[in-house]
Amino acid sequence: MKRIGIALISALLASPLLADDTCREPFSEWNAKQARKILTDSPWARQMTLANIAQSSSLDENAAGGQSGMGSPRAAVDPPRGYGADKGSGVHGEKEIFYAYTVRLFSAQPVRQAYHRLSQLDKDYDRMAPEAKQEFDTRMIQALAVDPQDIVVTVDFNSNDRKLLMEVNRQLRQATRDTLNQKAYLISDHLGRVYLKNYLPPSSDGTGAKLVFPRLVDGEPVVLPKDTQVKLEFIVPGADHKVYIEWKVKDLICDGQVVL
Repeated sequence: MKRIGIALISALLASPLLADDTCREPFSEWNAKQARKILTDSPWARQMTLANIAQSSSLDENAAGGQSGMGSPRAAVDPPRGYGADKGSGVHGEKEIFYAYTVRLFSAQPVRQAYHRLSQLDKDYDRMAPEAKQEFDTRMIQALAVDPQDIVVTVDFNSNDRKLLMEVNRQLRQATRDTLNQKAYLISDHLGRVYLKNYLPPSSDGTGAKLVFPRLVDGEPVVLPKDTQVKLEFIVPGADHKVYIEWKVKDLICDGQVVL
């Protein structure tokens, strides 16, 4: 695809939530706004938006709301919008197309708890009988389970360019660890590039494509509390956008431990 005219509008959003406060508050007490914030604007979630001026005739106006086709809990999370995205037509009929990525440290417990809580609220969990609550929670815990030896990063893509949105989703569904092995890296301050351990395509759970990295390399943690940052570099199949995300390690620490 053409790269000319594509500008990086916003790569990182502020993270007003504190990891310690989030980790210590029972997720069963979160409201929907709190849960959504963890998934969109928290120490564990980053958003990056690209924009491109294009002729409005090339757009599918009906695609502006996204193409995820996913059910709960994804339906409860607003699609990311960058500054300037999805503007009206200009003097020559052009329209601004946005390409928005939300990247989450899915293996971090607060992120999975946020999905869990949104599903609870969607199903009116707080009014369920105790037995029904237990059954529901068991299903959700199993569905959102992550191997403790893994760091799992999810990537969710949204755009009002219907054609590209469909192509990226198609290629993400068909991708494998081998096809992404030279396109996705976790970057450790002290170890450098960490390569993919596994890849899981987007599924009906709505949590996005999952890039799976080892938590340990040769017995050494990929991320240490003394590190400054952990980064993701991902060349998106179907779009060739370079997603580059940084998380500040100090913001991910709860009770002295890095939560990711």
